[in-house]
Amino acid sequence: MSSKTKIIISSAVAASAIVSVISSQQVDAATNIDGLISEAQKAGTVLKWAISIEGTADGVTQPWTQFNTAKKTIDKAEAALKGVSYSDKLKYEALLVEPKTQLQRAQGYLDAITASAKIEAKTKALSEAVRTNNLEQVEIAYHAMTAEFRKQTILLDRVYGQSTRDKIRNVVKGPAEQLINYLKNDVTVHMYIKDAAEQLRVGNYVDADKIIKEAQTILNSNVLIWESSLQKNLDAVNAIQPVQLVSISRLDSTTVSVKLSKAVSSIQLSEFTFDNSLSVSRAVLSNDGTVVTLTTSVQTPGIKYTMKFKGNSASFVVPGSVVPIQIGSQTIQHRETTEVLSLVGNFTESNNQPSKDIVRVDIPAGIKVVSINGIENNIAGAKSINVTPEKNGNVTIAFTAKDVNFAAIDNVITFNRMQSKTVIETKSSAKINFYAPAKAGTFSNKKIYYVDTYNNYFVTSDGMKYKMKSSSDVYRNEEIAVAFESFKSALDVEDTITGTYQPTASSTFEITSNFYFVDFVLDSKFAYRSGTAGYRMDGSRIDLNGTAQPNYEIIFYKNSSYIGKTRVNANGAWSFPTNVDQNAISDYSFVQQVAGKAAPTNPGSDAKTLRVVEGSLDLLSVSGGLTADEDLSNEALVFTVAPLKNKNGLVLAQDQVVALANASIVVQDNDGTKIKFTNSQDNTKFTPVNNGFQVKFGTIDPGKGFAVIMSQGKDSLLTGPLKVISIDGIQNVYGLDMKVNTGFQITGY
Repeated sequence: MSSKTKIIISSAVAASAIVSVISSQQVDAATNIDGLISEAQKAGTVLKWAISIEGTADGVTQPWTQFNTAKKTIDKAEAALKGVSYSDKLKYEALLVEPKTQLQRAQGYLDAITASAKIEAKTKALSEAVRTNNLEQVEIAYHAMTAEFRKQTILLDRVYGQSTRDKIRNVVKGPAEQLINYLKNDVTVHMYIKDAAEQLRVGNYVDADKIIKEAQTILNSNVLIWESSLQKNLDAVNAIQPVQLVSISRLDSTTVSVKLSKAVSSIQLSEFTFDNSLSVSRAVLSNDGTVVTLTTSVQTPGIKYTMKFKGNSASFVVPGSVVPIQIGSQTIQHRETTEVLSLVGNFTESNNQPSKDIVRVDIPAGIKVVSINGIENNIAGAKSINVTPEKNGNVTIAFTAKDVNFAAIDNVITFNRMQSKTVIETKSSAKINFYAPAKAGTFSNKKIYYVDTYNNYFVTSDGMKYKMKSSSDVYRNEEIAVAFESFKSALDVEDTITGTYQPTASSTFEITSNFYFVDFVLDSKFAYRSGTAGYRMDGSRIDLNGTAQPNYEIIFYKNSSYIGKTRVNANGAWSFPTNVDQNAISDYSFVQQVAGKAAPTNPGSDAKTLRVVEGSLDLLSVSGGLTADEDLSNEALVFTVAPLKNKNGLVLAQDQVVALANASIVVQDNDGTKIKFTNSQDNTKFTPVNNGFQVKFGTIDPGKGFAVIMSQGKDSLLTGPLKVISIDGIQNVYGLDMKVNTGFQITGY
């Protein structure tokens, strides 16, 4: 055997021995890992039951031995996995998931018991502080305990398993919360008292008063452990609090409300002073001693007033400005009860010199006069005031609503010039309405009295004014949500509305019932015709009629003077017969309103009107013929309508006429021949012209046409001057027939 062969054989033997040794080691290692994994699983199972009340856990004892054992066995098993193949490593790691999960849960269990111990220690410390009967020590221990409680209770909630978690929490959390609730009001009031004392020390009186009130509220609403001593301490702090001016608010033109920082038992009128010549005549203290109501002289709109009280000051600005109104103006006033208006009337003698006669001013109920000719007054209606005019003959009053909280609607102020206690001249204002600003709250099924879509508000029948806000309010119309503009378009007088109102926050408004108002309408025969001076008639009586809101009343005026009224029937029809001035113009006005309401003294500028022009429609003249051949055929003659004049000769109207289809004219000559010509027959044609009409006469020869020979004279021909016997079928645009008086002739034909 060669040496080379020996080497090969030796190598083969050696390799075989190595393989045998490695295989044996791998088997031993695998067996060892399986054992470590098994030990880790067993330790995890033991730990599982040690942290569960279904096992040996009691919520108090910490199972550190079981936890450490499980941790060590898991660590050994994971260390042994470093030398295994990738596939084996995945297999063994899967077997370790459960014991590692239990280890993680056990950590939360151990932390919770540690947290419980800390909470229990702080709870015990707080209980010991309570026994000292020292509120300062109690407050310190209370804050330490509640801080620890908030921090540690988070750990209590991390325990796995509802029953185990509840077991741990019930050991300490319940008693701790009970002690906190038991002491929180005492501690809070104690803190408030110290805070209020500090705020008073640095001069924050308003904040101090607020804190004192909050502390007193807790004392009044709860039973406290140290209630007696806390009340005593709070009273001591309150006693050193100076009375301060908290706020001032204007209630109306002569009333101001002052809020004090603390209750007082009495006040002095001299303690309240204003600038800008505003005086105080009365001061009333509220029952709780914290609000003073001041009665002042009349506050001027637009002026800022500052009040001083015990070294403090507060201001308010009177809203708006004095709104001037000229007596005789028919513009209805829609104002708030906080506004001030002025009314001026001028009186002159017959020689146009200023009047010096006394003027009696009649003030209706709900109105308060605040000045007369610039001199301050405070006169509430219903009363009459005698006023001497100024040098220029003016009488000027400034007035407002009697009470800012109550509306004053449909008021009229009259100025009556007097001589020997007799009224010789009266001037009246238009209607004056003062609406009360609505307060926050719910209202139901109110009727709408007035709507101002331009200024976005409406007024209900009780005189309350509600402002509508375009962006934030909610609007509905009979249960249907609508946009703001749609709501305004639908809202009308007599509608029924419900809502919840907030003056400065979002409100809700719903039209619960739409009132379909029937407008006042005159009969169509009275409708205005273009080019006329008014409704034309001939007679002494006129029957005014039309339609309107059922069961309402129609008030009638002629030339602005009241002449009567009538009630609209249930079907909406009405009529009113009345006299008409002869050969004159009569202007009728109509006001529709709720039945039973007082009739306005005058119709107002928004009343419906009708102009009636009374007088007959007469013929003025007939033009002469052009051919002079005594043949009326084909002659075109113009008949002029007379202008209507009054008794003084003033022209009232110039009628334009129309010719009906059957218009006709009858003429007669001196020998008795009478012939009738009819429109559109035998070439006869009636044509309207300016201020009259033209007649083109047709064929007369009976053998050639159809002109009617009503009677034959000596020769059955028309000769010489022709009398106009009658003209029919000529009317003005209102259907008034033209009258032909005797004496009109046709010549020159």
